[in-house]
Amino acid sequence: MLFIKVPKKNAEEVKQRLIAEKLYVRDYKTFHDEEFVYFPVAKEVKGYEAIEMEGEKSAKTKKLREILAEKFSDEEFEDLVTAYDVVGDIAIVEIPEEFENREKEFANALLESNKRLKVVAKKLGKVDTELRIRPLKVIAGENRTETLYTEHGCCMRLDVAKVYFSIRLSHERKRIAGLVKPEENILALFAGVGPFPLVISKKQPTTKIIAIELNPEAVKYMKENIKLNKAKNITAVEGDARKIVLEKYQNFADRILMPLPRSADKFLDVALAGAKDGCIIHIYNFAPIENPYDEIEKKIFDEAKKAGVEVEIVNRKIVRPYAPKIIQVVVDFRVRK
Repeated sequence: MLFIKVPKKNAEEVKQRLIAEKLYVRDYKTFHDEEFVYFPVAKEVKGYEAIEMEGEKSAKTKKLREILAEKFSDEEFEDLVTAYDVVGDIAIVEIPEEFENREKEFANALLESNKRLKVVAKKLGKVDTELRIRPLKVIAGENRTETLYTEHGCCMRLDVAKVYFSIRLSHERKRIAGLVKPEENILALFAGVGPFPLVISKKQPTTKIIAIELNPEAVKYMKENIKLNKAKNITAVEGDARKIVLEKYQNFADRILMPLPRSADKFLDVALAGAKDGCIIHIYNFAPIENPYDEIEKKIFDEAKKAGVEVEIVNRKIVRPYAPKIIQVVVDFRVRK
């Protein structure tokens, strides 16, 4: 999704202009930092910096608002629907503490407003740091957490309560698949249920993809998804990426994926060991919206120096807004050995 960066003092004036010129995309949310507002737009706007990123779809549908109008005030409505994800036919919601006694009303309204939804589950706590699992509780609809999700022509079965999965990297999966060349050797670290490998395999079936994941439940689903999509060029490997790469896949990869934004930097030495000369590595990171690339790029160059290799940054981009003043970024860099 395309966003433009507008100084806060001009934000309302620019927004009205965008609406008048039918350039403002209402399906996506705006976000801001201390100085700028980022508006979703249909095309570049002269005089403003344009940024391509995933964006977050707005949940403020007219139908949902109409259903909740008699139960919640406009202010309460805005607080309730700031964000929720839809994975397959499951909506995953965050319920503010002050609304917990009314969560059923909101959940049932979600089901009523979107007939494709069959389950509403709420987040209960923090994500497990090792297996990346967030505890969930079904609060409306069918009592299950397994679903079938489709993206870029790939079907993926998963259990949202047992594995990590982000629909918000869909654009990135398509971007990376478009960069991959035939017959590449690819290491997909932290592969989850296989979304990156599957989308790449669909686009480039002559590649060889080693998909490594620590969570045994995710590996189980990844193997099922490989069969479901008849992806014969993906090998799912269960275990710790560090041990597996250093033991079996040193100097193997033409491309390495590192979609673990909280701690992928701790595996940079592993990625450099697994890289061939000329390998492209894609590393994801959460960062402050101001100077978002400084920290991760310093770590890249520091680890390269330790490993005795050279690196070259070939691309950097904002992937999506994540939290107030925090964004997710990706840095693509080439390794020279």
